[in-house]
Amino acid sequence: MKPSISKYLYFLVYVFIIFNISTLDCYAQKPHIEDGLFKEGLLELKFKDGWRYQPGDHREWANPDFDDSNWYKIDPTGLKAYQMPDSLWSGYGWWRITFTADAKTIESIERLYFYSWGAAEIYLDGELVETYGNFSRDPQLEKTYTPDYAGDRPLKITAQEQHTLAVRFSNHQAKRNHQIFRYFSENLGFNIGFSAAVRAQFSDYRYANSFATLSVIVVVLFILLVLHLLLYIKFRREEPYLVITLITFFFLCAAVCAHILLFVNLNGFTNPIFSSILNSTAFGLGYGLLPYSLSLLFRIRQFHWTKHLFWLALFRTFNYFVHIFNFILFDATIILAVIILMMVIMRIAIKEKNKGALYVTFGAIGTSVFLLVNRMVSSDIISLSTSLYYLDLVLLYISYPLGIYIYITNQYGRLFLAMEQEVQDRTHQLNAMIADLTQTQKELSTKNDENVLLLKEIHHRVKNNLEVVSGLLALQFAKIDDPNMQEVMLSSQNRVKSMGILHQKLYQSEQLAFIEMKNYFENLCENILDSYNETDRIKVNIEMAELELDVDTAVPLGLIVNELLTNSLKYAFPKGQKGKIELSLKNLNNDNFQLKISDNGVGKPLIGKALGTGFGSQLVDLLTRQIDGKLIQDVSNGTMILINFERQVATKF
Repeated sequence: MKPSISKYLYFLVYVFIIFNISTLDCYAQKPHIEDGLFKEGLLELKFKDGWRYQPGDHREWANPDFDDSNWYKIDPTGLKAYQMPDSLWSGYGWWRITFTADAKTIESIERLYFYSWGAAEIYLDGELVETYGNFSRDPQLEKTYTPDYAGDRPLKITAQEQHTLAVRFSNHQAKRNHQIFRYFSENLGFNIGFSAAVRAQFSDYRYANSFATLSVIVVVLFILLVLHLLLYIKFRREEPYLVITLITFFFLCAAVCAHILLFVNLNGFTNPIFSSILNSTAFGLGYGLLPYSLSLLFRIRQFHWTKHLFWLALFRTFNYFVHIFNFILFDATIILAVIILMMVIMRIAIKEKNKGALYVTFGAIGTSVFLLVNRMVSSDIISLSTSLYYLDLVLLYISYPLGIYIYITNQYGRLFLAMEQEVQDRTHQLNAMIADLTQTQKELSTKNDENVLLLKEIHHRVKNNLEVVSGLLALQFAKIDDPNMQEVMLSSQNRVKSMGILHQKLYQSEQLAFIEMKNYFENLCENILDSYNETDRIKVNIEMAELELDVDTAVPLGLIVNELLTNSLKYAFPKGQKGKIELSLKNLNNDNFQLKISDNGVGKPLIGKALGTGFGSQLVDLLTRQIDGKLIQDVSNGTMILINFERQVATKF
């Protein structure tokens, strides 16, 4: 028996020791931070029993070796003004926390996170690392910090056995704000922590993400507000449209007030007015009207009394100044009550066969659910990821107005369906007329196809005839010994081929009156180079976009290019000299075009006797006038010819 009793005694002593160790002052057990405490890259120093506070101000308190064991245990996180005894707060003081961390966690820390409406100097291991606002013992000299949408500030921690974070903090206006706004006032204390790469990236885009969220909410609500307002103006006897317009307007005001810091730099006094009082009251007014709007929309008169829920929003705002009941309990009660009321109204509406009532159910119940989730997040009952929080915020504001609009659209859709039958009857009467017109159109289309085929055949025959002429010129060329006459015959043959290529392109194209010029020029230049056997010595570069011109313009342009290119081949590169020719056709603006042909040859004398017969130059001048063009010549560096002209008016088939 004795060994058994001894074992029980040892067990009790062991349990007693463990119990006492577990209940020791957690200040003796320094807070320890590790990777598991990061939430979306943010690690807040929320160690309730790890923080120490001392009123007053002394720079020695930044020293990590300073003994703060006799300081007060007050956690600055979420600290309300009413929670701080007046005897300990004269507007400024120091907070300190000592913690340990593993090397991996220290290495992952990149920035410092700080949220407060006061002013602070942050000391880490005795060194000043950041300032927020301007700390001062004098309220007149203090410049408080506004927690805007700027990114977290860079911070690098050197790994060591333990670290001490000291915050020299002032917030003189906190007590005054509490006296004026009561629970609307901002926190007296601050939130502080470290952020890793994930959070650092998020904080850099905090403004952009918040602005994008607000933009989505405002754009959707504004569009719905305008649409509902137009419905009310058009159907003024329909009272539901007025109430729904008011709800949308209140939600829009609440959304703007909730994001007011995106546009205005507020402080701990002005921010509660916009971000808390106006935001809370505007949304409460809109939310309180939800059941009443449904009773009007579905004409359920026994629930018209729900319009008095409107006053609950004002009563809730009054409670902030004169505290009567618990806010979390009140909000939860009202939200659940509104959900129940709307479900009852929806059930009646569905029983009465109100088509499309499910859309309104989704919007109304959805708004309540998203509001409930938002309140639970604000009260730290649950936590959401950043993306889910933004999604909840967007759906919170737009669900009901959007659901109502879908319902109204559905109702008018059913009205239009009723009218559609009459339209179908009249349409049937028109079908006979349309059938006759269709038959006529088919006959015209058949004739048009025949005309197109005939036109293609004409182009094909013209092309064949031109090839016959070209062949005859080639035969004549072979029988002539005079070089000058051979040159004349070759030029004439190239002119005929330029027109033949054009007609070939026309009958191969879908557009019988228009031709794509780049491909046409490429074939034309290739033919001319082959005819003069200059493919290797002379290179032609065609730099232009695909461009379609009418036949009346394309024919003269083809002949002009033929003449100018032939002149360059004959005179620009004497004695077997290699060269390059540039060809382009550009649309300068609207219907104004420019044809450009240039070479890097020996150039052309402006004064003196022209080389050759001069027939080519005369032909170019005539063709330029034919298209109402203007010819510009530059021979300062090689030869460059510019021809500016306007598009000829023609109609596509």
